Amino acid sequence: MTRRALLIGAQTGGLEGVDNDVAAMAEALGLREFEVQTLIGTAATRTGILEAYRGLISAAKPGDACVVYYSGHGGLIRPPDDAPPPADDPLGAGRPDLQFIVPSDYHDSTLEDFRGITGRELSALLAELTEVTTNTTVVLDCCHSAHMSKRADLKVRALLRPTSTHVTYDSVSRHDQGRAPAVRGWYSNPHAVRVVACAPHESAWEGTNRHHVTMGVFTDALARILDETRDLRVNWATLLDAVRREVQDLSPTQRPEAEGPSGLRPFEADEVYPTATLPVVVTGPGRIRLLGAPLIGVQPGDEFAVMPAGAADAGDGEPIGAARVTGLAPMAASADLVLAPGRTQVPADARAHQTRAVAPRLPVRLPDHPVAADLRARMALRPLLRPAEPGEEAGIAVEAADGGLVVHDRVGPLHAPHPATAAGAGEIVANLLRIAQATALRRLEPDPAGPLPHGVRVEWGRARAGQPEPLQLTDALLYAHGGERIYVALHNDGDNDVYVSLIDIGISSRIFLLTAADPSGRRLPRRSAYVFGWNEDAARLDGVAVEWPAGILATRPRTETILLVISDAPVDVSVLQQAGVRGKSTSPLSRRLTQVMNGGMREVGPEPGRQARYALVPIDFTIAPSAPPAREAAAFLVDDRPSDEVRRLAPRGGPPVPVAVRLTGVALPGDPPRRLDAVVVTGRPDGRPQYRAATLRPGGDPLLYSGTAADQLDVAVWATRDAPGRPDLAELLAKDLDDVAAIVDAAERALRDESGPATGLYRTTLLAQERFGAGAHGRRAGDCTFSLEIDLEIDPEIEPGA
Repeated sequence: MTRRALLIGAQTGGLEGVDNDVAAMAEALGLREFEVQTLIGTAATRTGILEAYRGLISAAKPGDACVVYYSGHGGLIRPPDDAPPPADDPLGAGRPDLQFIVPSDYHDSTLEDFRGITGRELSALLAELTEVTTNTTVVLDCCHSAHMSKRADLKVRALLRPTSTHVTYDSVSRHDQGRAPAVRGWYSNPHAVRVVACAPHESAWEGTNRHHVTMGVFTDALARILDETRDLRVNWATLLDAVRREVQDLSPTQRPEAEGPSGLRPFEADEVYPTATLPVVVTGPGRIRLLGAPLIGVQPGDEFAVMPAGAADAGDGEPIGAARVTGLAPMAASADLVLAPGRTQVPADARAHQTRAVAPRLPVRLPDHPVAADLRARMALRPLLRPAEPGEEAGIAVEAADGGLVVHDRVGPLHAPHPATAAGAGEIVANLLRIAQATALRRLEPDPAGPLPHGVRVEWGRARAGQPEPLQLTDALLYAHGGERIYVALHNDGDNDVYVSLIDIGISSRIFLLTAADPSGRRLPRRSAYVFGWNEDAARLDGVAVEWPAGILATRPRTETILLVISDAPVDVSVLQQAGVRGKSTSPLSRRLTQVMNGGMREVGPEPGRQARYALVPIDFTIAPSAPPAREAAAFLVDDRPSDEVRRLAPRGGPPVPVAVRLTGVALPGDPPRRLDAVVVTGRPDGRPQYRAATLRPGGDPLLYSGTAADQLDVAVWATRDAPGRPDLAELLAKDLDDVAAIVDAAERALRDESGPATGLYRTTLLAQERFGAGAHGRRAGDCTFSLEIDLEIDPEIEPGA
């Protein structure tokens, strides 16, 4: 058997870690004896990728292990709102979203020449490869829904702006139909393991890892765990559980998955059971090591029964002894062992079966401050908290500020300082406990028996004037103001009754049961629906108000989660809103929820009789502590701005950089003569916008702006009639405008009032995180063509300003 890997990295659109991803995967796969071919930089074009993929298919032999890995941006084109369904759509499924990966020459695409590679094309290639060998793995470190992190050190791996300037839904559909046959989708090829950085509606991120290397958060964890598990018999499902825990330490709403035959060992053809027992190695009297323990989330304090080889579970046969974990290494745990009476040694093939698990403890970085000892003592009494070890990654920290203590998460400070006293330390630890409970609930484990198959379709969004405005399940942007209201609609399209619970994990880490009237879950009969936010008395969709919690600093947007729990039998989730447990926990989900709130130990092992199975659906969204910004009234033929979510959540506060903006290669036919008028709006360190207006005539200076830019760079271009003596746009605009929308709208009104019709040609917003779009971008708007050129790191030719 030959092992072959094709590793593709397209470092485009401001990404910085793609080449490092490819290098890390090449090293990890090289240690597993793969022959590795890499495509990065200018080699990772559409043509280069397709030729290399076909070369892999040609070289493959039956039984070979083959890997196709991609790191870079993902793209998504949704059908137009008014698009008719296809004629061959008898089930009314509508026109599907079109997903694609982004080669290095993607931005050379035109309506006639699409340079992305669509999911359908990748499906066809994968089908050809699995016809040769079924030992095939596809790994994708990208996403298709563009969102923005509230942290400047994370970049999303999806295109930030729509594709309408160079491709359309119809042009990509024609491309697909002409180049890729209808084949089994890449989501359902039964012969390939598909390892993805996140679910389709989630975001994948890149950032700086513990070694100060910029790379994909997912690839960083995957490559390291592949290396550390080379000698362990684990399957993809178990391995991805460990990867997911590492990824969520940095990005809580990114959830990597292994799809397809995930019971296979990585890059092997044999299936192994999920890691439920661990090999035992004796290291000294009363001391053992449990190999692979971190893969199943083992922590210090967990308890195991050491059993003879072949025991199916802890109740099968007499235990050799009982072990308690005392410490963790990268892929093993050390434990104290107490042998059972009559036992004198541990057989070489013994296995450890987990019997009890402690609550996951949230690591918290503590300040170098006299009150730290008090914080440590109080945290020691909380099973869900522990001080972070020196050098350990910790997303939560207590910091000294303004003579007091403040809890920080990865976004920033959460509240005003508490006094550095015993009372203040108590408030801090109470806050930390709420954060630990919320963190544990966000990371609630899937059903150990596998997710419950169900037919519940989830829709959620804004409720406006009694009408629904659906939103994506991840990273929608809402505003904490009086007019913002939300709803959640659950449609049971399946054939069985289910029980549903909605649990809100708020910005302040408050956990609130939205379906409190049904603490064991609201029964949702087959073919029925439930709408949270429906006013039954008025028979109207009123929705529920979005609010900013008191006590939380209203300085930065923050994430809130609504967790949907779907079960096939009643499960009491009311423990999440009260201290203690009502009655005995009788299901795996009840035990996990109890541990989320109270910590302590949780029994592990099979349950007598039938247990309720469950599935989890998170809805992650961001709330800004303000009213929504003003929207522009001006309309443009081409508008390639990122979505509101991307623009409003883009990291801010970076240093200003020198930038020049030009329009070159202008072709503006027409009679009477026309000219181009433009405004360029940039940020300043104080957060207020600054702008410059410019007018371009044939043969004139192409410079629109030269100066500095911070946070974002807005460009708007109009075509207007020209005449001798007609004033330039700079003369028409007022000087005291301080809002981007007001500037753009004022420019259009001034042009229209002075000369009649003004045609909005082009509008864009370029973000600091994408280096303000540095380079040349050819554009066509109506009958006008031009190139927008952005130059960075130049000497400013003129001072910025109006």
